[in-house]
Amino acid sequence: MNRIILVFLIIINSVFAQGSLRGINSELDSLKKELQTDLVEQVDTVQEEISTANISPLSNSPSDKQPYYFGYDYFSREINFFDNIPTPSNYRLGPGDEVILSTWGEYNSQKKFIINKNGSIFYENLGFISLLNSTLEEAESILQKELSKIYETINSNDNPTNVTLELGRLKSVNVYFTGEVENPGIHLIHPFSDVFTAIVQSGGIKDNGSLRNIHLLRDNKIISQIDFYSFFISGKNDFSDLKIIDGDVIHIPSIQNRINIVGEVNRPGFYEISKNDEISDLIQYASGFTNLASTSIILETINPIESRLSNDKATSSQNIDFNDKIKLDLSSVNKIDVMKIIPNDSMVEVFGRVKNPGRFSANSTLKEVLDIAGGFNDPIFEKTILKNEITVLRQTSEQFYGKEFTISYSSSSSFDLEPNDKIFVYENINYRNSFTYTVKGEVVKPGTFSLSKDLTLAEALNIAGGLTEFGSKDAINIVQTFISIDENGIEIKEEIQLGNIDLNLMVSDGMVINILPIQNTIKVEGNIYNPGLIAISKNAISMSKAIELAGGYKPYSLKKRSYVLRSNGQIDKANIFRGRTKRVYPGDTVFVPVNPEPSDFDITTFIADLSSTLANIAAILILVDNND
Repeated sequence: MNRIILVFLIIINSVFAQGSLRGINSELDSLKKELQTDLVEQVDTVQEEISTANISPLSNSPSDKQPYYFGYDYFSREINFFDNIPTPSNYRLGPGDEVILSTWGEYNSQKKFIINKNGSIFYENLGFISLLNSTLEEAESILQKELSKIYETINSNDNPTNVTLELGRLKSVNVYFTGEVENPGIHLIHPFSDVFTAIVQSGGIKDNGSLRNIHLLRDNKIISQIDFYSFFISGKNDFSDLKIIDGDVIHIPSIQNRINIVGEVNRPGFYEISKNDEISDLIQYASGFTNLASTSIILETINPIESRLSNDKATSSQNIDFNDKIKLDLSSVNKIDVMKIIPNDSMVEVFGRVKNPGRFSANSTLKEVLDIAGGFNDPIFEKTILKNEITVLRQTSEQFYGKEFTISYSSSSSFDLEPNDKIFVYENINYRNSFTYTVKGEVVKPGTFSLSKDLTLAEALNIAGGLTEFGSKDAINIVQTFISIDENGIEIKEEIQLGNIDLNLMVSDGMVINILPIQNTIKVEGNIYNPGLIAISKNAISMSKAIELAGGYKPYSLKKRSYVLRSNGQIDKANIFRGRTKRVYPGDTVFVPVNPEPSDFDITTFIADLSSTLANIAAILILVDNND
């Protein structure tokens, strides 16, 4: 309502002259934009809430690209407890428990009682009856004895009255969680819970929390230390009989030792180790060897600080055979690498920034192997190598892969390889980040984007926000820039327009993707009220009609100088006041220029201003009504 009043105040305080109308239009345009902005912000807020509500957490599984920490995904489940599950025979009643007392025979009744904070229930004509710490069977006997004081047929052989007691709603127990848990503090836990289900109900364990040294404390004493690995690996449950009671504390200490198991195992990832673990135990945790595994295992060990020299590395490697029963101190081992089966001793292995990493014959030079691996098929391969250097690791008799060579690209042709060499081609990240592609035309967010590996055309369009309502997947123009290097080492760029475009096309560096509008659209630009694309149902319409569909002329338009940019690139000038207006066709663009130096007064402009003012008032009233 306030905005309506503001509109009329603007009109009253203005003079109905050309200049005044321009001022009114300016004020009205500002107000209309403000109202439209409010509506857009409201819509954006709702959309953001919907989008946020649909976000689902990432799973913690071996298939994720992020590091896999074994065991923590067991606690990401939701557990639903039901009131109809059997009550353990040793369950003790306490404050908050609901009991249902039933009598039948001479006297028939059913009553519910909530045990008070003193552990008692109140029964009419009997007073308070204590059931604290009684089992159901014991509580039933207590009530049977008390009821016999007012009901003569209880415990009688002549038309007896029977008494039964059952558990209704259960009280929750207060359990304290400390250490590396997701939600430390006190939690209300189902009274039939064991340590595992209690942790699930509390939200789980952080990935730096121990799964093998869980402390259950009662009365400030550790009554149990639990290792969940035997449960995760073999299903052995040695904690189900250890029920949680009110006031218990579950403490999750930090992990002391963790090992990263990689290579030829079925479930690579990070595993917690205990002092009694052996290599065979760790392989079992990782779900055993794959079919390609050899018995050769590389252990990466952290060197003690006190034994390091100034030029020593923090870690060192040693090779062992799985079949050798060697007692190892695994507390200093931070990585276990299970090697593949090696068919013979005449192979080398290539890693890193090559098209086809893998194993190749050692009877070659470094350059020959890299050529086979596909590295040099890239014309700018040299620039993508970090510092233009390649690293080769070689076995020695003293130490497993203890010799390291750094070979420049220019000298790779003269470096002879030896069996079992490992070749590492490190990527120049800074250079890779310069790889880009461009999406323009009828997409929501056109621009230039950083190129990621194995990006398809469909994915690139999605990154650009998807197509607008006028964009067509059947009208995609792609220009690919190819780079070659001449004999002088100078880069040569060549642009080629691609055909037979498929959405599964792989996007490459320098590619320009142009999404063309659908075939039945005309673009109208310049000094008009609604510039952009308009859809037509005919093969052609007049230029004036196109401008009308785009909202009409804004004040100070140079109507006589309007022109049409044809789809073939030609410019066709049009004077709408001289004869028949030009015909425009799908793909054409109509442009209406603005007068940079308008005259003081023009009757045509005045009429246009007045019409625009009235249209703006109507639009604002509609917006205000919608907001109300």
